[in-house]
Amino acid sequence: MSGQKNNSQSVEIADLAKAWVVLVGFTLVGYALSFLEGDILSKAGPLIIAALILLKSRIILRQYLGLTSSPAWYSMLSSTIFVIMIVCASILIFV
Repeated sequence: MSGQKNNSQSVEIADLAKAWVVLVGFTLVGYALSFLEGDILSKAGPLIIAALILLKSRIILRQYLGLTSSPAWYSMLSSTIFVIMIVCASILIFV
């Protein structure tokens, strides 16, 4: 039994490491976008960053908080974050 437990723990750690690499990648993309200038980017930049935040939050909810076992909470929290990000991006674009 201990062999099965170690195997599942190593798979779980590998999944968490992959999620961490993806999160770091999304952070670096957002950071790189902050240095770019342009008229189109000033309008689309907040939407791109909002999309990155939504993707990052879904990875954190799924991988680190384990909300795949509770789809209702996962869906509700993802939807709430989506609405907040759209509101914030809209304010940045139109104000």
